[in-house]
Amino acid sequence: MVKNRKMLQIGLVVLVCCIVALSGCTTTENTSSSDTSGSNASSTNDSGANASSSDDVIVTVNYDGNWGGSASGEFGYRELSGNGDQTVNLGKISGVLTVSTWTTAGTGPMSLKITRGGETLGEQSNSYPSATVTITV
Repeated sequence: MVKNRKMLQIGLVVLVCCIVALSGCTTTENTSSSDTSGSNASSTNDSGANASSSDDVIVTVNYDGNWGGSASGEFGYRELSGNGDQTVNLGKISGVLTVSTWTTAGTGPMSLKITRGGETLGEQSNSYPSATVTITV
């Protein structure tokens, strides 16, 4: 009796795993211009290759060189990185947003701007290569 119960439990676990796999719940979404899951960041240059909605929050970093950073808030956490002037579309997010950028590879000014629909929500420019902005979007 105990052996049959164990087999039934194992069978149910296998069945649930198969259902989850078949339903697509285990796939990862490729983030591009409007992911709000917080799983990955995507950087684009100013060529306008990624479409954006006027409700999307856009981070613009201006720095002459390689840089890294992070965006965090109620949506989760996203790593940011780029080389030179870059824009990152965080998508339709709301709540408190903190964006930080930095580099360890040099000196010089770095600026960070957060916009939505063309309106500047926050910005910071420094003569040293780091910037942090915390706003409510």
